[in-house]
Amino acid sequence: MFGLVLAMEAFATVIIIAHRADRWLPVCLASLRESLRYPMRLLLVDNGGNTCLEGLDLTGFDVSVLPSSRPMGFAEANNFALLNGGLDSEFVCFLNQDTISREDWLSASIGVLRADASIGAVMPLIENYEGTAWDEAFSSCCRAAPELHGRLSQGVFARTDDFPPFIEVPEITAAAMVVRTEALLKAGPFDPIYGSYYEDYDLCRRIAQAGYKVGICTRGRVGHFGGSVTTDRRAYARRARWIARNRVIYAARWKWRNRLWGLAKYAAWEMPWRTARSLLGRSQIPLRSLLLAQIDLLRLGRRLASADYDRRCWNDYLGTVGWPNVGSRFPAQLATRVT
Repeated sequence: MFGLVLAMEAFATVIIIAHRADRWLPVCLASLRESLRYPMRLLLVDNGGNTCLEGLDLTGFDVSVLPSSRPMGFAEANNFALLNGGLDSEFVCFLNQDTISREDWLSASIGVLRADASIGAVMPLIENYEGTAWDEAFSSCCRAAPELHGRLSQGVFARTDDFPPFIEVPEITAAAMVVRTEALLKAGPFDPIYGSYYEDYDLCRRIAQAGYKVGICTRGRVGHFGGSVTTDRRAYARRARWIARNRVIYAARWKWRNRLWGLAKYAAWEMPWRTARSLLGRSQIPLRSLLLAQIDLLRLGRRLASADYDRRCWNDYLGTVGWPNVGSRFPAQLATRVT
């Protein structure tokens, strides 16, 4: 029966970046396939370190496998998929390889988007992989919706069906994010300056700048492991370095009222404070990763200090990759206070 349904045109494209995915991908795809009620196109990026792809059960998917020429960061790998067929559907779903679909959350999310043309991006409720607690990044995003956050503090069995299907928040995680393609064309893709981490929050801010709402679909659930490629000490140190550098890039664009003043405050107060915490073993960021992140930030100094130069670099990137909509825009003022 599902094979007959595939004859219909898929109205959403699911993008999954596979990197060292042997443990995760079969479960991710099997649970997604079992939960779907409607046809979905699947773009699977082979981003290196995979041996399971040839033996995957891809029954029920209209699938294209895109081999990358080299391992890419999450942002760049997703952009690669977007520019190779990912923009051909009405909606785009970014889905992490280490997720497990609990129900047909994808149709529920698309239903929210179709019900309100002003909504640009949504995520479902996201639990941990075992379904015993809420995903940390998801919970962080929910803090912007105090009533929902308070209810979810009761645990994963908390009732949510009495909430509206959509609750607006400033940022959502790309572990399971469904975006209106029209909004994506206007806002632009992920910014590869981030590599991995915070690139999804940055995209959400640009979607909002393009005139759309971002938020949570309360009618679907996904499980997420988180850090599936952090398999050894070196990978953990690299992840910590990205997080340390990227939160400063994100703050410069979206939290600081004045970039030069923000940089001065960061150098004089926040950086020494974080270094002291790392030295005392009170931070999850190892000292070496933190120091390497500071070197990265020094190299990005001009982009951090100047919104105009940052914008020019972004527009140059859009031109280089051939982003298909000239309306893709970098906000004229990147100092919007987080609400």
